[in-house]
Formats: sequence, structure tokens, C-alpha cells
Amino acid sequence: MRGGWAVESLSDAPDVMLASGAVLFAGDREGNLAPNADAQPMHVEDGRPMNKEWLVRVVEVTDRDVADGWRGRYLLADADTLPEPDDDEVYVGDLIGMRVEVEGRGLVGEVRDVYDAPQGYILEVETATGRPLVPYNDDLVLSVDEDTRIIVYAPLDGLFD
Repeated sequence: MRGGWAVESLSDAPDVMLASGAVLFAGDREGNLAPNADAQPMHVEDGRPMNKEWLVRVVEVTDRDVADGWRGRYLLADADTLPEPDDDEVYVGDLIGMRVEVEGRGLVGEVRDVYDAPQGYILEVETATGRPLVPYNDDLVLSVDEDTRIIVYAPLDGLFD
């Protein structure tokens, strides 16, 4: 009622990103800042877990009408304020835009979106023939190189068809 949001966190560190005192910015799924007044920093007044989401209130959003204007939008945190992922981990948002290769076959496409499904993350990969949805798991993903922005998949017939 006072401008709180139910936020689905795409971060493994929502307790840092959505904690009281954190600073957030409006942006898009790819991590780009909003190009207008929405790019102003927002200061988290209160953030706490609520079921599978987080209930977040920011100082700059004072009522329900303003909060409603934020439905379906993305909140970004400065990456420097987040803990570094482990060596075998990558932030979900960093997967978007990565090139996808199949071992022995080369480049097959680029990640356009990531979905959090009950069985794990699913990547939407734009290929020459469409946008197949492919599982992102240890059985199929051989390597992820953040420096070259390449994900290498094991060869599996039909996976990217």
C-alpha cells in the first residue's frame, strides 16, 4: 500500500542487492540503464524475503500508483556492490548476449533470454533457423568463458534445431 514491490530476484545475492540501504537503478533485461529520468538511483528502504519473491520498498516510490508503473520492469544494482560469483558460476544476466558454440561444430547462435524453470535455467538461443529453448546444466554445458563471452555445449543431435 505504501509503494512496495514484490520482486523476483534474478540474483543469487538478493540479500545484498535488495537489502536496506542498497542502491538500485531502472534498466532492461540485458543490464542496460534506462535512458531517461528512470535512470536516477533508487534507495532501498526495506527489503525482505516473501515466499519466493522479495518485498522491496524504495525511498523514491511513495505510493501504490507510482509502484504500479514499475510492473514488468527490471531493477539493476551496481555489479561492484555484489559478491563475485564462484569460479564455476556466472551471473544469469551475464549469459544474455553470449555466443553459443557446440563442441566440434562451432558457433550456432547467441543467447537472447534466460528463463528460470522448475528444472533449472533455460536459454533462448537465436540461431540461423529460429530460437530454440535449451537447458543450461552441467550435463550439456562444457564451459562458459566470461572473457570471450562464449558458452560451449556438448554435441547433442537436435538440441539447436
